[in-house]
Amino acid sequence: MLQDDWWPRTGGGPVHVKELSVALAENFGHEIDIYTRALQQDGEQYKNTEQFADGAVTLHRLGPCTEYWNPVGRVVSMVTPLPKLLTGDYDVIHGHTFLPAMPTRLGKAVTDASTVFTVHGTAITSGVGRDTSKLAGAKLRIERQFVLGFDYDHVISVNNEHVGLLADHHPNVSCIPNGVDLDRFSSDQERGSDIIFLGRLAPKKRVSDLIRAFAQVESEFSDSNLIIVGTGPKKEELVELANDLNVSDRVVFEGRVSDEAVTRHYASAGVFVLPSVWEGHPLTLLEAWASGAPVIATSVEGIEEFVDHRETGYLVPPKSPDELADGVRFALDNPDAAGEWGENARKLVEAEYSWDGVAERTHQLYTDIA
Repeated sequence: MLQDDWWPRTGGGPVHVKELSVALAENFGHEIDIYTRALQQDGEQYKNTEQFADGAVTLHRLGPCTEYWNPVGRVVSMVTPLPKLLTGDYDVIHGHTFLPAMPTRLGKAVTDASTVFTVHGTAITSGVGRDTSKLAGAKLRIERQFVLGFDYDHVISVNNEHVGLLADHHPNVSCIPNGVDLDRFSSDQERGSDIIFLGRLAPKKRVSDLIRAFAQVESEFSDSNLIIVGTGPKKEELVELANDLNVSDRVVFEGRVSDEAVTRHYASAGVFVLPSVWEGHPLTLLEAWASGAPVIATSVEGIEEFVDHRETGYLVPPKSPDELADGVRFALDNPDAAGEWGENARKLVEAEYSWDGVAERTHQLYTDIA
């Protein structure tokens, strides 16, 4: 497995790779090496080897050890796995996310291994407006080459949104969604009235829309606070926004929290809100569902195909704080109806989104191509 980032970076990619690898090892006897980057954050270095699944899964952090966005670290990470792939005698090389496309493709060229590449979400379909930097056009062209221009033996999309696009460029494409650890999350705890967001504080998450929506409803729900769990580049801007809207006393920025705290937040939330402008297949959605939490989310790529409006959640248009406020207001005013969304969603993840099921489909794919 090749994965661009790992803890202490938060996000769905590391969770997906770890949980899938463990399930493949425990259920089907695979031995798996995960190659990722050695990272430095807040003065700490993260470069140690780790093992999971009784040693069947080994995580290797490859140098140089840099901050995640360090350009040298990012560029070098596209070639550092190659010596390991050449000497590892692997049956399958499975790349995830974006930059690992390069070593996955190189692995196909210089080894006998079959190659799989998983697309967890891509800006190709609607890149305009997502990235406003001067390098946005160049980055989009590189991503198009990595996702569409390289040859792999099989390509996986975590949502159906991209299957058609990928199938136009690759002969073998499947949709295998994310999974969730059902044993980790409980749906039988009494719920409070707080509004919860969990995720990276990045531009695409549009947490600013949620703060603006909360400012519209906070006077109606005096017992409700907005709890924001996560870190990211938008943190200072969001804190300033809460101050400007005079809701800073009701908006709690918890930063990065323990796994136990995450499960408590989901279990006690009055409503979980995901206001993104795009997603691949968000793990936070599955985690909220596994906890039986009522969900309000935007009707965008990577979300709307999974959420049945007013059955497993409540959908609102993106970039619309007013309609997001209406959704929050409805959920908190109608806890019985919102509770039904959570109950229906828990049944859905039990039936369709276990990691065991994801691993079974992935194992079958490996068997077919290896």
